[in-house]
Amino acid sequence: MLKASSLYYAIMVCVLVGICCSALLLMSHFSNLFALNMETHTELLENNRSAINYYLAKVESLKNGSESTDLFENGIVSHGTVSQWGLYPVLHVQSVFKKDTVSRSVLVGRKLESRPALYLVDNDKPLQMVGKAKIVGDAHLPKKGIKRGYITTQSFSAFTFLEGTKYRSKNKLPELKVAFYLPEQRNDTVHFLNEFEKGKPISRAFEEKPLHIQVPENQVMDRELMGKIVLRAQDSIFIKKDNRFEDILIDAPIVAFEKGFEGTVQVIASQKVVLGENVTLKYPSTIYLKGKALEETKVNLAESSKILGKVVMTGVLGNNKGFNVIHIDRNAQVVGEVYCEGSTDLKGEILGTLYTDNFYLRTKASSYENYIAEGVIDSKALSDIFLGSIVNDNDNGTYGIIKTL
Repeated sequence: MLKASSLYYAIMVCVLVGICCSALLLMSHFSNLFALNMETHTELLENNRSAINYYLAKVESLKNGSESTDLFENGIVSHGTVSQWGLYPVLHVQSVFKKDTVSRSVLVGRKLESRPALYLVDNDKPLQMVGKAKIVGDAHLPKKGIKRGYITTQSFSAFTFLEGTKYRSKNKLPELKVAFYLPEQRNDTVHFLNEFEKGKPISRAFEEKPLHIQVPENQVMDRELMGKIVLRAQDSIFIKKDNRFEDILIDAPIVAFEKGFEGTVQVIASQKVVLGENVTLKYPSTIYLKGKALEETKVNLAESSKILGKVVMTGVLGNNKGFNVIHIDRNAQVVGEVYCEGSTDLKGEILGTLYTDNFYLRTKASSYENYIAEGVIDSKALSDIFLGSIVNDNDNGTYGIIKTL
């Protein structure tokens, strides 16, 4: 009996030891497998980053169709495509190895060697500078040039009004390079904003199809929208300051932002865009106003508001001076580019480039054409991180990354 029990215990010990050894072997196997997978995934990520740099040199050709390459001949195949989001090209790169996939999307733009400060269409009138108005950088001006101006209550008071080289402008603006791209809305892809729970973030990756959200009311409040989302309204949208928007498109005839709003958006409108006081549209944001024949169009940047990106007013516009106007109020600022097929009322600052048909200044006493009072245009103050141009004249540089999406 004693021998039988001893044998039983010996067998049990052997079984337990065997189980422990098997468990250790399995743990070692899965640990090695996990380490191998992590190593493969890390290599895939690094390969994808390298592929992005590779495809940055091929953005123009990718606009005509996708390309694929095994960059390091290691079995990892990277696919590159380019699409458009608002005014900016988006480079999509996906790297695949067996069943593992890594993808990344980046907003891109051309690196520019130089930018003019001003392009003013030659309408046979000189540009007149009043108060502390100033242009820093090269200026394309009418044949009649630039000079000190006088209005009812004020004359030119700065030391100099142009720090840069003068060039002769033509009787029309340089051609716009690209129109604002708005994804097509299909009936089966439309959602209404009130379908989504308030306070819960709504996001859409740029590798997916766009999410179209219709605004049934004329104001949006306490919403967090991020990514490949198009926010639409039939008439107007009033954006309250408690919203948190990142990289979305906004489409409505009239768009207004409440005082104090901050976010990154691209806006397309047909009648009016208004930035209230202390509104900041962060880089890379866009205001694109495409007007219609004989309709008044306005872009208003109130005092201390700021947009970092691009402001465009284009379309079939009226010929009346002051009818289609971009107003930039005192202490308001555009950091980037402004393109205006109409009049520019500049009392604030443009750090970058302005292309405009004419200037329009209205005071309590009268109105003046081709006058700048107090406004400043400074192309040299624009940082190199601002990439891309909205006109064809600046189209020679290589592409760089504006933002990872």
